Amino acid sequence: MKLNRIAIAVFLAAPLAMSAQAAVTVTPLLGMYTADEPTGGTIDDGVYAGLAAGIQFNPAFALEAEYGKSGDTKLFGGHALVSPFSFRMGGFAPYILGGFSQSKVSTSEDTTVDLGGGLKYPLTDNLTVRGELRVVHNSDHSLTNYLALAGLQYSFGSPEQGSYEPEPAPVQQPLTPADTDGDGVVDANDRCPNTPAGWEVGMDGCPLDADKDKVPNSIDECPNTPMGQPVGANGCPMDDDKDGVINVNDKCPATPASEVVDDKGCTKTVTIAKTEKIEEKINIVFDTNRAVIKPEFEKEVAKIADLAKANPNAFVTIEGHTDSSGNPGKNKLLSQQRADAVRSMLVQRFGVDAARLSSVGFGSAKPVADNKTVEGKALNRRVVAVLSAEKQVLEVKKVTKPVKKAVKKGKKGKKGVKKAVKK
Repeated sequence: MKLNRIAIAVFLAAPLAMSAQAAVTVTPLLGMYTADEPTGGTIDDGVYAGLAAGIQFNPAFALEAEYGKSGDTKLFGGHALVSPFSFRMGGFAPYILGGFSQSKVSTSEDTTVDLGGGLKYPLTDNLTVRGELRVVHNSDHSLTNYLALAGLQYSFGSPEQGSYEPEPAPVQQPLTPADTDGDGVVDANDRCPNTPAGWEVGMDGCPLDADKDKVPNSIDECPNTPMGQPVGANGCPMDDDKDGVINVNDKCPATPASEVVDDKGCTKTVTIAKTEKIEEKINIVFDTNRAVIKPEFEKEVAKIADLAKANPNAFVTIEGHTDSSGNPGKNKLLSQQRADAVRSMLVQRFGVDAARLSSVGFGSAKPVADNKTVEGKALNRRVVAVLSAEKQVLEVKKVTKPVKKAVKKGKKGKKGVKKAVKK
């Protein structure tokens, strides 16, 4: 048998090993070689230098092909390295080596059987130092030679394949006590075993109530209510006249619903002078049946804000409009929503005082373009803001909320509905 076939097989197996995520190793070797002669004594003793290339299939098994030289002696062969986990001692990994070599001295070629053992120690994930003692038996001449070697092995491929730490034994999880309502408090300690899912509870499993208003934190919309204030089912202080100012702070507890109030609950007033209208048309395009201002049109709203800031005593009326498509009543509501959207942006985004703003929707009653064309309808879906500047004559008025008028159907509209039904 040609011994170099073993080494060739190692190299041919390399692509398969790589696909299986094994590691390919290269190891320069240096050591001492002692050779026996038939009549006793030693010949060709000297320094041995070699290079091994192999495949580390897993931390316990590898194949190597090796070529080395000592004086006139050349060795070329293949070996198997076995390193069971039971041999491991800390970071050290003992291994057993076995294989065949072809020994060539001048023109003589002999087959040898190699047996030995060694020790590996990883320096990094890819770099390992190793040392070994090897017996090289020449069966053709019944000679026994010896090799003492040291090497530095480098691994290409999966670094984890070179790890010498066995997998830890699975940790047995302790039994978990029962928690029926899933609130994190075991049943044995849970004084409120039927707490709704997701509620915040204390150590005793009962819902927390930080402000002591008898409304649990998890459903309390006002979790910091001062002690003693009456609250509703949502945990918020009562507001009988629905003006946004709670009873305990409301100095005007019976404010009409149509009036805008201040932080004390009293009707706001605005001083208005004899005015001249300054009209600023905003070119905002609304999508059909939508009242959302697109980001690209926010600069149009900013014009009104700048004008309002330039006239600190001015009052702004915002008018919303629609095209003629759809039901007039719905158009009326939609136009109001568009006007309210501009009003909200002036207050929240640009800091205009809400008391200076009012909004009203006119539906499709005031078109500026032909509603029979797509372009005309787009122009009619608009918002117009009118700012009234004060003059010398002053008048104090209450600030009221926009009134939404009900849409009445005429006789002609009713007949049209009946005809449509007959058809």
